[in-house]
Amino acid sequence: MYQYTKQTIILNFVYVALLLFLISFTTMDWVFKAGLLFVAMLILKDGLKEMATTFEVKKDRLVVKNKDKIVKEIFYKKIKYMTITRKNKKWTVLADDEGILFTIKPKINHYEQMIAELVENNLANKKMSIHENVKNKYQKSS
Repeated sequence: MYQYTKQTIILNFVYVALLLFLISFTTMDWVFKAGLLFVAMLILKDGLKEMATTFEVKKDRLVVKNKDKIVKEIFYKKIKYMTITRKNKKWTVLADDEGILFTIKPKINHYEQMIAELVENNLANKKMSIHENVKNKYQKSS
Protein backbone atom coordinates (compact mmCIF):
# COMPACT_ATOMS: atom_id res chain seq x y z
CA MET A 1 0.00 0.00 0.00
CA TYR A 2 1.37 3.37 -1.02
CA GLN A 3 0.52 6.92 0.08
CA TYR A 4 1.49 10.48 -0.77
CA THR A 5 4.75 11.69 0.78
CA LYS A 6 4.66 13.76 3.94
CA GLN A 7 6.59 16.49 2.13
CA THR A 8 3.81 16.84 -0.44
CA ILE A 9 1.12 17.08 2.21
CA ILE A 10 3.09 19.57 4.33
CA LEU A 11 3.79 21.71 1.25
CA ASN A 12 0.05 22.03 0.60
CA PHE A 13 -0.52 23.28 4.14
CA VAL A 14 2.40 25.71 3.83
CA TYR A 15 0.82 27.15 0.67
CA VAL A 16 -2.48 27.58 2.51
CA ALA A 17 -0.73 29.33 5.41
CA LEU A 18 1.12 31.60 2.98
CA LEU A 19 -2.11 32.53 1.19
CA LEU A 20 -3.87 33.22 4.50
CA PHE A 21 -0.92 35.39 5.53
CA LEU A 22 -1.21 37.34 2.27
CA ILE A 23 -4.94 37.79 2.76
CA SER A 24 -4.53 38.98 6.36
CA PHE A 25 -1.53 41.28 6.18
CA THR A 26 -1.67 42.93 2.79
CA THR A 27 -3.89 45.69 1.56
CA MET A 28 -5.76 44.73 -1.56
CA ASP A 29 -9.26 44.84 -2.93
CA TRP A 30 -11.78 42.48 -1.33
CA VAL A 31 -12.27 40.71 -4.69
CA PHE A 32 -8.62 39.64 -4.74
CA LYS A 33 -8.83 38.54 -1.11
CA ALA A 34 -11.91 36.46 -1.89
CA GLY A 35 -10.11 34.89 -4.86
CA LEU A 36 -7.07 34.05 -2.74
CA LEU A 37 -9.32 32.62 -0.03
CA PHE A 38 -11.04 30.42 -2.63
CA VAL A 39 -7.68 29.15 -3.91
CA ALA A 40 -6.53 28.48 -0.32
CA MET A 41 -9.69 26.47 0.33
CA LEU A 42 -9.10 24.37 -2.80
CA ILE A 43 -5.49 23.66 -1.83
CA LEU A 44 -6.60 22.76 1.71
CA LYS A 45 -9.23 20.39 0.31
CA ASP A 46 -6.57 18.73 -1.87
CA GLY A 47 -4.21 18.39 1.09
CA LEU A 48 -6.85 16.75 3.25
CA LYS A 49 -7.78 14.41 0.41
CA GLU A 50 -4.13 13.45 -0.16
CA MET A 51 -3.71 12.61 3.53
CA ALA A 52 -6.39 9.92 3.28
CA THR A 53 -5.52 8.55 -0.18
CA THR A 54 -3.84 5.16 -0.57
CA PHE A 55 -2.73 3.20 -3.62
CA GLU A 56 -2.84 -0.60 -3.78
CA VAL A 57 -1.10 -2.63 -6.47
CA LYS A 58 -2.96 -5.92 -6.81
CA LYS A 59 -2.36 -8.84 -9.18
CA ASP A 60 -5.04 -7.72 -11.66
CA ARG A 61 -5.53 -3.99 -10.99
CA LEU A 62 -4.36 -0.74 -9.42
CA VAL A 63 -6.76 0.59 -6.77
CA VAL A 64 -6.84 4.21 -5.57
CA LYS A 65 -8.75 4.60 -2.29
CA ASN A 66 -9.72 7.62 -0.24
CA LYS A 67 -10.31 6.36 3.29
CA ASP A 68 -12.35 3.19 2.58
CA LYS A 69 -14.00 4.42 -0.61
CA ILE A 70 -12.58 3.28 -3.95
CA VAL A 71 -11.91 6.37 -6.05
CA LYS A 72 -10.38 4.72 -9.10
CA GLU A 73 -9.83 1.14 -10.18
CA ILE A 74 -7.59 0.51 -13.18
CA PHE A 75 -7.60 -3.05 -14.48
CA TYR A 76 -4.38 -4.13 -16.17
CA LYS A 77 -6.26 -5.59 -19.13
CA LYS A 78 -7.51 -2.05 -19.97
CA ILE A 79 -3.99 -0.56 -20.01
CA LYS A 80 -2.31 -0.56 -23.41
CA TYR A 81 0.72 1.61 -22.72
CA MET A 82 3.05 2.14 -19.78
CA THR A 83 5.40 4.96 -20.66
CA ILE A 84 7.08 8.10 -19.35
CA THR A 85 6.01 11.67 -20.04
CA ARG A 86 7.93 13.86 -22.46
CA LYS A 87 8.55 16.76 -20.12
CA ASN A 88 9.04 15.04 -16.77
CA LYS A 89 10.91 11.77 -17.21
CA LYS A 90 10.13 10.64 -13.64
CA TRP A 91 6.39 10.46 -14.28
CA THR A 92 5.04 7.12 -15.46
CA VAL A 93 1.79 7.10 -17.39
CA LEU A 94 -0.72 4.26 -17.69
CA ALA A 95 -2.81 4.86 -20.82
CA ASP A 96 -5.06 3.31 -23.42
CA ASP A 97 -6.06 4.47 -26.91
CA GLU A 98 -8.62 6.91 -25.51
CA GLY A 99 -6.31 8.73 -23.10
CA ILE A 100 -4.39 8.69 -19.84
CA LEU A 101 -5.80 6.38 -17.18
CA PHE A 102 -3.38 7.25 -14.37
CA THR A 103 -0.10 9.09 -13.81
CA ILE A 104 2.37 7.89 -11.18
CA LYS A 105 4.41 10.83 -9.87
CA PRO A 106 7.25 11.17 -7.35
CA LYS A 107 4.65 12.65 -4.96
CA ILE A 108 3.80 9.04 -4.03
CA ASN A 109 5.93 7.36 -1.35
CA HIS A 110 8.20 4.69 -2.88
CA TYR A 111 6.84 5.30 -6.35
CA GLU A 112 9.81 3.44 -7.89
CA GLN A 113 8.79 0.30 -6.02
CA MET A 114 5.18 0.81 -7.11
CA ILE A 115 6.21 1.04 -10.78
CA ALA A 116 8.44 -2.03 -10.38
CA GLU A 117 5.46 -3.99 -9.03
CA LEU A 118 3.30 -2.81 -11.93
CA VAL A 119 5.95 -3.87 -14.46
CA GLU A 120 6.35 -7.26 -12.77
CA ASN A 121 2.59 -7.84 -12.73
CA ASN A 122 2.26 -6.91 -16.40
CA LEU A 123 5.17 -8.72 -18.04
CA ALA A 124 2.80 -11.51 -19.11
CA ASN A 125 0.26 -9.03 -20.52
CA LYS A 126 0.88 -9.19 -24.28
CA LYS A 127 -1.60 -6.38 -25.05
CA MET A 128 0.39 -3.84 -23.05
CA SER A 129 3.53 -2.24 -24.40
CA ILE A 130 5.94 -1.09 -21.73
CA HIS A 131 8.38 1.67 -22.67
CA GLU A 132 11.98 0.45 -22.72
CA ASN A 133 13.12 3.14 -20.24
CA VAL A 134 10.46 2.00 -17.76
CA LYS A 135 11.41 -1.66 -18.23
CA ASN A 136 15.13 -1.02 -17.85
CA LYS A 137 14.85 1.31 -14.87
CA TYR A 138 12.16 -0.41 -12.79
CA GLN A 139 12.19 -4.09 -13.72
CA LYS A 140 13.52 -6.22 -10.88
CA SER A 141 16.55 -8.33 -11.76
CA SER A 142 15.83 -11.99 -11.29
